[in-house]
Amino acid sequence: MKKKQLAKLKKQFRPSFEGARKQLFDAMIEKAAALYQLNIRVFIDPKQPNDMMIELLDPTERDQQIKVPLDDNFKTVVKRIQNEEKGLLDRFSENLVEEIASYWSPDAARKQVSTPEKKATPAKAETTSAKVTDDKSTDAAAFATFSEKISAFPKFAVKETAQQIEVVEKTAKEERLLATISKTEENSFTIETALERKYKLKLDVIPVIEAFAKTPLANR
Repeated sequence: MKKKQLAKLKKQFRPSFEGARKQLFDAMIEKAAALYQLNIRVFIDPKQPNDMMIELLDPTERDQQIKVPLDDNFKTVVKRIQNEEKGLLDRFSENLVEEIASYWSPDAARKQVSTPEKKATPAKAETTSAKVTDDKSTDAAAFATFSEKISAFPKFAVKETAQQIEVVEKTAKEERLLATISKTEENSFTIETALERKYKLKLDVIPVIEAFAKTPLANR
């Protein structure tokens, strides 16, 4: 069979855009259950065709549904899946599910991905001078890791005052406050409306802030 005929035949058997998108949705559902024990539904609401709806079918104290706008980058990836780019469906679906898990099941997400904080968790016993040195190293590492994670997002930065740690977004016109974390009270933080409005960052940034806020004050 000639190469042109083979290419044409392969093209005929490729999934449609909607078919490739369904493959992605199905892969997300499977990975959420297998990796994080999350029972989810992924679908397009006919009334909102430009949004991907992700619904948790298990009980939760957070929002039962997440709405993700389908931007041009998302559509480009689906087209690449449609063209059967090797390994892309598996990688992309796993990355999306990791973000979903960080929202609904942050503890499970942290178990799946090894982080510096896990390796640096100090023991509760012993108060030797060597232990004190280790703790100081851990404290610096915890804050440095948090700052590094936040700074990885475009225009985001971490600032410190005497009472709190601030997450800000630096724009050409202003410096916008996105969140604050208390330096005197454990698990005390605020999320500003400006951050809540960013749909993707709601999945990415807020879990990082929550995890650091829950870190014991002595270990920061």
